[in-house]
Amino acid sequence: MKKYSLISLIILLSVPILLEANDGNNLMPYQMITVSIDTMTERLGDQENKKRLGKNKTELYQIIDETLSPYFQKKYAGRLVLNNYWKESSKSQRERFTEGLYQSLIRSYAITMLNFDVSKIKVISGNISLVDLKKLTIKSEVEYKGEVIPMNFSFAKFKQGWMFYDVRIEGVSYIKNYRNQFNAEISANGLESVILRLESLKD
Repeated sequence: MKKYSLISLIILLSVPILLEANDGNNLMPYQMITVSIDTMTERLGDQENKKRLGKNKTELYQIIDETLSPYFQKKYAGRLVLNNYWKESSKSQRERFTEGLYQSLIRSYAITMLNFDVSKIKVISGNISLVDLKKLTIKSEVEYKGEVIPMNFSFAKFKQGWMFYDVRIEGVSYIKNYRNQFNAEISANGLESVILRLESLKD
């Protein structure tokens, strides 16, 4: 599960730049992963800068947030995670849960990004026509500690354009994993209690 969570974040952070680079040019989404790798590598910098960021979490979180937030459809992801509880919740609860989930994701795995080589990501999908598509899945794999891990990551075309919302690592969905985790907690303690816990998380 720890390995799955790590790889999930890696792809979540890579895909937003992929989508950004796809705006205004003829490159297909899978080709943009190279751009995402270069951009993340540049923002994190060399080992000395990574060491500095490790001691300055505020700046590290900001780098991740600025990379992720414009292109990750966190509302849709939050809705899928809450599942049936979404309809039962108020607008305020939905917004607070979605933001709490997003911030928790950033804070939980930020340091991991300082110790992972994003150049290990390899896209194995070919050219894909986006004409008339509303959802798209691209197959990739990543080398992690000598092991090649297969993954599919998914994005859809929202009113804002193409945005990323889920990843499957070795067949396990990021959305489904968190849905099971939070639904069990909500069933036991209630949605408001879960939201308050997320909001109280500290560095």
